[in-house]
Amino acid sequence: MKKFQKSKKSEIIELPYSERDRIFFLKKGILKLIRITEDGEEVLQDIIQKGDLFGEIGFEKNSTESEFMKVVSEEAILCMFYRDRLEEIMLQKPDFALTYIKFIGFQFTKIKNSYKNILFKDAKTRLILLFITLIESEKINQGEFIIPKYLTQKDMAQLICTTRQTVISLLNELQKEKFILNENNKLIINDIEKFKKLVESVK
Repeated sequence: MKKFQKSKKSEIIELPYSERDRIFFLKKGILKLIRITEDGEEVLQDIIQKGDLFGEIGFEKNSTESEFMKVVSEEAILCMFYRDRLEEIMLQKPDFALTYIKFIGFQFTKIKNSYKNILFKDAKTRLILLFITLIESEKINQGEFIIPKYLTQKDMAQLICTTRQTVISLLNELQKEKFILNENNKLIINDIEKFKKLVESVK
């Protein structure tokens, strides 16, 4: 049903075009999904983390822009299988079909919430929510959280639809408010529970 591709840190994953629809599942690791515009600029589209499921991304023959994935964890294992084969499995195993449908519904909810955040929340709130999303993806509920070094200021700006200078200003503001510490060139959210409550006090 599926094929596995193992990749090491900093490797670029470029998947060839296929006539058959494919679905990808990240079994291990963290990837950056990057789009290259017609002007040659790299734009971060998303952070793909362990357990994420996604479909075809920019492999169309006539696409004017290209997309690729870059491994930012020590290792990544990407699983690929064909959509028609998945449909056969779902017909054979109703319990799996129900689980899959619930998972897709959860993915759509995440996407909807992301768009709502961009449209209706200010930059500070969007940045805080980005960090909270990272924290929750790591299943950390208390204590401290080190913001991953692979997530640059430019990446943060692209993910929350603002400028790099705005991100720098917001990070400085959060440091002054003692919600984020800068120790040995590491940005640390020192109190996760307190940080999560912060989103309730901003617009």
